[in-house]
Amino acid sequence: MLKRYLKNFVVEKIMESGNQPQRPKAPVAPDLNRVMDALRQRFGSTGDLVLRKILAGNGTIPVLVVYLENMADPKTINESIIAKLQEAPVALLANSKILAHAVLPVSKVVLTGDLVKAVDGILYGKTAIFLSGSDRAIVAETSGWEKRSIQPPETETNIQGPQEGFVEAISVNITQIRRRIRDSQLRFDNLHLGTRTNTALSVAYIEGLADPGIVAEVKKRVQAIRIDGIQSAQSVMEFIKDQRLTPFSTLLKTERPAKVVACLLEGRVAIFVDGTPFVIVAPVTFAMMLQEGDDYYFSFYFGSFLRWLTLFAFTATLVLPSLYTAITTHHWEMMPTPLALSIAGSREGVPFPLLVEVLAMELTFELLREAGVRLPKAVGPAVSIAGALVIGQAAVQAGLISPVVVVLVAFTGIASFAIPSYDATLAFRLLRFPLIILSFAIGILGLVAGLIVIWAHMASLTSFGVPYLAPFTPVQVKDLKDTLFRVPTWAMVTRPQTIPSLDPDRLGKVQSHQEEDER
Repeated sequence: MLKRYLKNFVVEKIMESGNQPQRPKAPVAPDLNRVMDALRQRFGSTGDLVLRKILAGNGTIPVLVVYLENMADPKTINESIIAKLQEAPVALLANSKILAHAVLPVSKVVLTGDLVKAVDGILYGKTAIFLSGSDRAIVAETSGWEKRSIQPPETETNIQGPQEGFVEAISVNITQIRRRIRDSQLRFDNLHLGTRTNTALSVAYIEGLADPGIVAEVKKRVQAIRIDGIQSAQSVMEFIKDQRLTPFSTLLKTERPAKVVACLLEGRVAIFVDGTPFVIVAPVTFAMMLQEGDDYYFSFYFGSFLRWLTLFAFTATLVLPSLYTAITTHHWEMMPTPLALSIAGSREGVPFPLLVEVLAMELTFELLREAGVRLPKAVGPAVSIAGALVIGQAAVQAGLISPVVVVLVAFTGIASFAIPSYDATLAFRLLRFPLIILSFAIGILGLVAGLIVIWAHMASLTSFGVPYLAPFTPVQVKDLKDTLFRVPTWAMVTRPQTIPSLDPDRLGKVQSHQEEDER
């Protein structure tokens, strides 16, 4: 109790101090020369800063236009800002507010008297406009940097599902969600992280569906992050997860918009980070790692079969090498005599102990896997497959490795490829090494003890307060319809009970509205 109290006390203190500090403001000077000096002092001698002085109102009023080259769209600046300012009547240039809303035909315009906010806008590709004699700046939306086109996801492929994936631009990713959820209750709360990178971040949820406590907790943990730069979604995940030292991923990272939409409709929260094609989803459970997109695009019979196949892949990845090590080291009597003789004959002449043999092959396979990922796509798969075949065959012929171990490691590697969640695969790939050592040292007892420790650790994990092993521990019978089995869509009329939601019924409110319309 004391340990839990101290932990909660420390977390509360960290969260209380997590409000973003207010940066000092700098007023906009009416003198354009002073504004230029202040901007040069902030940006230094960078070569992509454009400070352009023009004469607006038929050459009568000096105006300073500031933007970053290659971050802003030059066509929009020339046609919608500079040309319009030069042609604008002198009467409209006397007031910054009138100028912003009556002269500039851009999508979004903001007036500010703070030079710091104007600089922030410039860093995001916007254009700042300073009028001589005015203490307010006009920040116009002109961002136009190059963006990667929408392409199929690289890490989450499917057969019949949508082939669109997220990209590095947060605005494009938000649009993909808006296009799929046309609901005015869909919210995107914008934040910024990193004292130097000032990375844009957006917390997405459906108001009236997502639990307000979870939404508030997500924002609280995000705002408590103290770092100078955010470069990936993984950086955010490591700060906001409940247990930071666990090898298991208690947050979901995906690059498929369809999966994020499904999670939002269940009452979960999504976190978009600019500069990465992966979106974070919270809270999550281990049962979500068994789910893949194709489960919902095939019939529920085959979808359920895929669930059990995935569960078998999890089990084989974690247990199979350890089980073989335990049986062949301590429990020969558990195998049929012909099988035992066959395995013993295949190991005849192998100079290494079984532990060294299994660990060496597992590490070799992991090395080949990572080499295939890092190499160019044109040669990566060929090198990894050819390397596995050549090294395995050469090791067997040289008498260094038994053929059974080669088959075992290859089967385990193939099983790990069948797991939908790559982050879940990483945890199981790491944990099977200590299980192999325990099995070699103690046998089946060591394997069972290791599995009990892993299960107990997983049972202690939470994701924003939601038990990680739900609906298995604690048992939620109604939620089993979308875990070990995939029941028909028409039978999933309620949202998961393990996730707090303000609207647990998927169909009830829709039907009631239809009945009211008919009346």
